[in-house]
Amino acid sequence: MAPAGLSDFAYPDAETQLRPLRRPGLVERSALLARLELVRDDVPLVLVTAPAGYGKTTVLSQASAADGRDVAWVTVEEADADPVRFAGRVALALHRIQPLDADVLEAFATGDGPPHGAALPLLLRSLRGWERPALLVLDDVHRLRSVPAMSFVRALVDGLPPGFRILIGSRLALSLGRLRSEGRSAEFGAGDLAFSEAEVRAVLTGEGLVPSGETVQAVVRRTEGWPAGVYLAALAIRASLDAPDAAGRIAGDDPFVADYFQELLVRESPDTIRFLLRSAPLEEMCASLCDRVLGRSGSASQLTEAARRNLFVVPLDRRGEWYRLHHLFADFLLSELRRREPDEESQVHRAAASWYEEHLLPERAIRHAIAGRDIGAAARLVNRYAREFWAAGRLDTVREWIASLDDDGLTSYPPLAITAAWISAFEGDRLSAQRFLDAAERGSFAGPLPDGSASLASATTVMRAVMGVWGVDRMLVDAVAAVELEPPGAPWHPGAIGALGVAHVLAGDKGLAVKELELAAERGREAQRVAASAALAELSLLAAERGDWSRAEDLADDALDLVVAAGLQQHVFTILSHTAAARVAVHRGDETQARRQVGAALRLYATPSPAAFPWISAQFTINLAHILLDLGDLAAARFRAGEARRHVVRLPTQGVLRHQLSALSVRLTGARGDSPASSAMALSAAEMRVLQLLPTHLTLGEIGEELHTSRHTVKTQVASVYRKLESSTRTEAVRRGRALGLVRTVRGSDADDPAGPR
Repeated sequence: MAPAGLSDFAYPDAETQLRPLRRPGLVERSALLARLELVRDDVPLVLVTAPAGYGKTTVLSQASAADGRDVAWVTVEEADADPVRFAGRVALALHRIQPLDADVLEAFATGDGPPHGAALPLLLRSLRGWERPALLVLDDVHRLRSVPAMSFVRALVDGLPPGFRILIGSRLALSLGRLRSEGRSAEFGAGDLAFSEAEVRAVLTGEGLVPSGETVQAVVRRTEGWPAGVYLAALAIRASLDAPDAAGRIAGDDPFVADYFQELLVRESPDTIRFLLRSAPLEEMCASLCDRVLGRSGSASQLTEAARRNLFVVPLDRRGEWYRLHHLFADFLLSELRRREPDEESQVHRAAASWYEEHLLPERAIRHAIAGRDIGAAARLVNRYAREFWAAGRLDTVREWIASLDDDGLTSYPPLAITAAWISAFEGDRLSAQRFLDAAERGSFAGPLPDGSASLASATTVMRAVMGVWGVDRMLVDAVAAVELEPPGAPWHPGAIGALGVAHVLAGDKGLAVKELELAAERGREAQRVAASAALAELSLLAAERGDWSRAEDLADDALDLVVAAGLQQHVFTILSHTAAARVAVHRGDETQARRQVGAALRLYATPSPAAFPWISAQFTINLAHILLDLGDLAAARFRAGEARRHVVRLPTQGVLRHQLSALSVRLTGARGDSPASSAMALSAAEMRVLQLLPTHLTLGEIGEELHTSRHTVKTQVASVYRKLESSTRTEAVRRGRALGLVRTVRGSDADDPAGPR
């Protein structure tokens, strides 16, 4: 099972990811292995890159067996495009060799920032403490189709301690950046992996043939040494009376493979054919799963026999429990299934989804439900697990699920539309949040929602009230209705009454605001700690306004304590708690603490961003401008006041925010001082996002890939960051950013070196 800190739901397939078995009958790639052994010891990365069927996994297996180091093996899956899932599986593989430090595993479970980013420096530090280096094998890396996942690989390679090596197998050429230019990688391609005549002869001999020179040359010529084609050719030749003729008729991969597999099926019993055809949609197979798909028992013996007879059924573990079909064979069988029984594929996927759900493997259950076009089951499963996966940093996976269901699917199951709306809002995606909320309002749902909302009308009303994008007046109306729909004792009551308290704050009714916010803080401490911490922060800001600084400090401290206890450090609403704490620190004369609290708030203002909650953006920037004026930072105060104006005017009705903005403008007009023209506290949201990546191993181009922008734009933003932080190097900028709280410090990381260990 996964060690403590890496939850089973986040890494459900960890136990099946074992090093491939050394199977008899495979050609020993002695010449290629000899070349691999010549790679210098100080080269941390070796790539084996070639199209499908070139025997990359075999080469990796033989090379790792010949290596003197301990070996950790990870076969990449499509779902590993999610960088958190992938990084967690890499950590698990290494953990099996030698236990990693506890804080590495904890970093994946805290939810404090992207777990893969937080864990990387801790993982590298832990590896530096190992007594002997290891070899990490990453197979099928072409399945890593996301920039963050590939960035994790590059950063891991770049920071490996001496003696460690990563051996990668991939169908696609990989972007290596400076690793290639610095001579820190070695690459072996299709030409290196192609079979020689001697190896082709060995394959044919292994199949019981006595090949002539003509036969060997024909196979080499027709397959160009493609190992999969050679093995298939050997099987075809063995079934033929005329070996040279059979070798000469190998005319291409897809047509030849299809013809051969068709001939293979003709010799099998109807029961075996039915078993294989219905197994084709499954990525992996076990007896119980196949029994469910086939609607009968007896799959265990069929799997064992198929593997024994080399019917392209590949064992995945030493216990003989899990198998998969050879990819080419699976493609052929799936095509046959669609031709023979067009409706059967969906039924297989639906049965598999049900099986995986029962066995608490949600990712696979959802994947099969979607593939089987069972929108109702898929939506229900996604809704059940989306919040857990999102809390674990698996946002990419959740987004992929939701996108696969589209708006019609969400409308057909409104609880998921509500969940998708909240996740999008908390991630700063205002447009998606509103789109999903609209989808929920178009749907219908009888009774309470799975998240505890009293009704669909209640869920949509609470969300409209909390977002407040339709202005202060509408926010107040929605909040009143939300409290009526979610009475005391209801799960969403603290959120509803908290929204009502905020609406009263923005409407200028401070007396009613205090009453409702105190109730939200009291009733939300256990059930809705986000609402409780936000209510405490708002109460602290109100206490500061009336000059009750002792009360303001107690409330701000209470809000931050609740944030830490609930693990809400990366939640967008925590901006309010940092704002309240900064105001208190300014009053105490603690400038260092005030700036650190402002820095922490600015991190959240940049990402995930309160864009879906414009009242937070407006309230925060107005308060921030006043705090910066109190700190004598006139340049930053003016910058934030400009942002506040933009936020306020976007609200259809502004309540007291317009008056607060006017008061701020008056104060700015009268401000005097020798403040510099630029300031660290005037970093834009884009510059803040770049600053967060400067402590990493990423180049400017790689940072651009991560942020979906050009290298030129990143270079310009980095120059602006340097100027505002009064720094001339990357290291200085990171140190200055950490001192001001603008860059989060990961416990145990190389805090003073943005490039980390080399």
